[in-house]
Amino acid sequence: MKRFITTIFILAAFSLPQISFADTCSLTKTLYEAGEYKRAYNLAKTHANNDACAEFYLGLMYLNGDGVKANTEKGHSLIESAAKKGYQPAIDYFNNRQP
Repeated sequence: MKRFITTIFILAAFSLPQISFADTCSLTKTLYEAGEYKRAYNLAKTHANNDACAEFYLGLMYLNGDGVKANTEKGHSLIESAAKKGYQPAIDYFNNRQP
């Protein structure tokens, strides 16, 4: 019986749709721009370690206090990390920032 349950669990796990980087990025951006900050935060927080786009939007949320308590230092750190990973909007953010 244990083997049957384990097999069903494994099959179910592999049959779940996987969210690709582009989908995660697009959904995070869409939620953020729509003002759905809590949902955008949850998605970005989940994927920020592996997704520069999610990291960028999480940084924006901290910078602007969108759905989270504003934390400029943390926001800049996240956006800088996304820029170092080559995420163009993060690079543009730092290039266009006023001193």
